[in-house]
Amino acid sequence: MTANDPSSTIASATSHIFQDAQRSVTSHRKLCIKLRAIQQHATSRGYEEEFNRKFATLLNRVLPIKKSEPAAEKLVKFCTQFVEYINSQAHDSDSDVEMMDMDDEVESTGTADSRFVEFLLKHLLKGIEAKSKVVRYRVCQLLASIVQSVGEIDDDLFQELRAAFVRRLHDRESSVRVQAVVGLSRLQGTDDEDEPEPITELLLNTLQHDGKADVRKAVLLNLDKSNITIPYALERARDVDASTRRCVYARVLSDIGDFRLLSIGMREKILSWGLNDRDLAVRNAAVKAFASGWLENTGNDILELLERLDVLNSNVAEQAMKELFGYRQDLMKNLRFPDTLWANLTAETVFLARCFAAYCRESCMDDVLEDRMPEVTKLGSYIEKYSEFLKVDDNEATTVEQEFILEQLINITSNMDFSDEIGRRKLFNVIRDMLSEVTLPENITKHAVDVLRKVSIRERDFCQVLIETISDMRDQIGHHEDELKEDADDSFHSALSAVDSPTSIASKGSGRRSDTGSRQSSTWSSIESPSIREVMINMKCLHIAQCMLENIEGALKDNLALMSMLEDLVIPSVRSHDAPVRERGLRCLGLCCLLDKELSLENIVLFMHCFNKGHDTVQVEALQIICDIVISHGKATLNAADGIDSEIIRKMFLKGLNRSDSFEVQFAAALSLSKLIMAEVITDDEEVTTAIGEFVSQNKARLKWN
Repeated sequence: MTANDPSSTIASATSHIFQDAQRSVTSHRKLCIKLRAIQQHATSRGYEEEFNRKFATLLNRVLPIKKSEPAAEKLVKFCTQFVEYINSQAHDSDSDVEMMDMDDEVESTGTADSRFVEFLLKHLLKGIEAKSKVVRYRVCQLLASIVQSVGEIDDDLFQELRAAFVRRLHDRESSVRVQAVVGLSRLQGTDDEDEPEPITELLLNTLQHDGKADVRKAVLLNLDKSNITIPYALERARDVDASTRRCVYARVLSDIGDFRLLSIGMREKILSWGLNDRDLAVRNAAVKAFASGWLENTGNDILELLERLDVLNSNVAEQAMKELFGYRQDLMKNLRFPDTLWANLTAETVFLARCFAAYCRESCMDDVLEDRMPEVTKLGSYIEKYSEFLKVDDNEATTVEQEFILEQLINITSNMDFSDEIGRRKLFNVIRDMLSEVTLPENITKHAVDVLRKVSIRERDFCQVLIETISDMRDQIGHHEDELKEDADDSFHSALSAVDSPTSIASKGSGRRSDTGSRQSSTWSSIESPSIREVMINMKCLHIAQCMLENIEGALKDNLALMSMLEDLVIPSVRSHDAPVRERGLRCLGLCCLLDKELSLENIVLFMHCFNKGHDTVQVEALQIICDIVISHGKATLNAADGIDSEIIRKMFLKGLNRSDSFEVQFAAALSLSKLIMAEVITDDEEVTTAIGEFVSQNKARLKWN
C-alpha cells in the first residue's frame, strides 16, 4: 500500500480481495488475513470510515443477486468468515491484555473491530424492508450469518435485530422467512422474563402454522431442544412434507441424544409414526435411528432396549425388532438362546425369542430357526411349566408378566416345524389341557387355538377336541343349562325382541395389558351367584367357539360336531337375555353363516333387525357380518332372500354411514361399503362414493392412515 493516495489504495485493495473471494472458498482464510491487515492499516492511518464504507459498497453489489448465483453465495460466506475472524482476533487480543500491558494500538484495534461489526449490522438493517425480495433475502441471510459469529452487541442494536427478524417471520417470501428463522434461532436464550413474546414461542408458532415446508424444517433444525420444545419438534413426524418428517428421525432424534429422555408414550408414538410412514426415505431414517442411535444409547444391550419400550404394552415393539434384525445382520449371527434362558424367562427375553423366531420364519431362515430354538418337545414342556405358574401365583403384577410369557411361548411354537411326531403329540396334549381351564385369558386362548389347528392332522379332529372342551366347561353350569337351552328348531322371534338392549358390558379388548383386566382367576373364585358363573362360562365357551370357527374352511353341514355346537350353544346364546352372551353369540352365528349359504339366507333378516334395533356395538357387529356374508356368497345371497335385495342392503349401509351420533357405526358402514365396491357387489354408485368421501373428509383427525 502506497502513501500517495491511501484512500484509493484501500479501496483498490479491498476490491481485489472481494474479486478473489468469489472465485473459490478454499482461499477465504488467506483473504481474511489480508483484509484484516488492510483494515488495521486503514485504522492506524485514520481511514477507518473509508474502509467501512468501501466494504459496505462492495457488499451492496451482492444484495440484488439471486441465491442461485454461486459467486454471490461465496461472497456471503467470505463476509461471514471475515467477521468471525476479526471477532476471534479481538478475543485473542483481550486475552493478551489480561496477561500483560499492551499499547493503545491494540485497544484501539479492538474498538475498531466492534465499531466495524456495529456499522455493518446497522448498514444491513437499512435493507431489511426493501421492496425487492432478493435484497430482503440477502440481508436476512447476512444478518443471520453475522449474528452467529459476533460476541456481545449493544442492547439497542440487539432489540433492533430481534424486531427486524420478527417482522421477516411474516414475509410473503418463504426464503426470507427461512433466513429470519435462522437469525432468530441465533438469539435463543436471550429473552427477558417479562417479554410478551419470547423467541422460542415465536419459533414454535412458526413450526406449527407456517404453510411452507422449508420454513418448518428450518425451525426444526435450529430450535434449541428442551423439555418444552421437544414435544413440538417430534410432532413434526406427522408433518405433511416427507422431507420434514425424515428430518425428525435423521436430525432431531440425534440432537436430543439419549432416547431415554423421552417418555414411554412418546417413544411408542415416534416409532409407530416412523416405521409406518408411507414414504420409504422416512421409514429408512426411522429404522436407522432405532437400530443405530437407540441401541447405542443402551450400550448395544437389546434386552435393555426392549425394557425401555415396555414390551408388555407396546404395539410397535414387534415391528421395531423385525426392522432391527433386518438392519443389523450382525445381531442375527451372534444371538443365542441357551437352556438357562428358557428356564428363567422374563418378558424381554421371551419377546426377543419370539421376534427372532418370527423373523427367521418370514425370511425363510429355517436352518437358523432350528439351530437356535429349542425342539418342539421342550417348548411344550416350557408351556406346561409356565401355565402352571398362572394357577399358583396370586401377585397381580407377576401374573401379568407370566401371562405375557405364556402367550409369547405359544406364538413361538406357531413358527416351528411339527414334523417331529413326538413333539407334535406333546404340544397337542399340552394345548388341549390348557384350553380346558376356564380362567385362561382370552388373548392366550386365541393363540392356543391357532397353534392347536396347526398341530392337528385333520380339521375334523381339531373341531372335535374343542367341542369336547366346550362341552366339559358347560357341564359346570348345572341346572342353569336347561334354562338356557330351548328348542333349537324354533324361529328367532325371541332373539329379535331381545336385541334392543342398552349398552353392552362385553369386553372388547384394548390391546393394552393391565393388572385388573388380564386375569379372571381371583374374580372367578369370589363369584357366588350361579347366574353370573353361568354367564362367564358361556362367554368362555363362545370365545373358544369363535376362535375355532375362524380357523375352519370346510362346509358347516359336513361336520356334525359343528352342527351340534350351533344348535346347543350358538343359537341359544343369540336368544339369551344377557347382553354379553348375546353379542358374542351373534358373532359366532355370523361366522357359521360364512360356512353355510343356506344358514346365511335364514338369518340375514336377524342381522338386519340387529342393526335397526340394537345399540352401537350390535350395529357395528351386524354391519360387519352382513358385509362378510355378501362378499363370501355373492349377490345371490341377497336376491334369494325373501324381500331382501341389494337395494335394501345398500340403504342400510348408507343409513349407518349418515349417522352423526356414532363414529364407530359410521366407520363400520364406510369400511363395509368400500369392501363391497372393491368386491364389485356395488358398482357405479355415485351416491355411495360421495358419502364415503364426505365421511373421510369430515373425520380426518380421527382416522389413522398408514
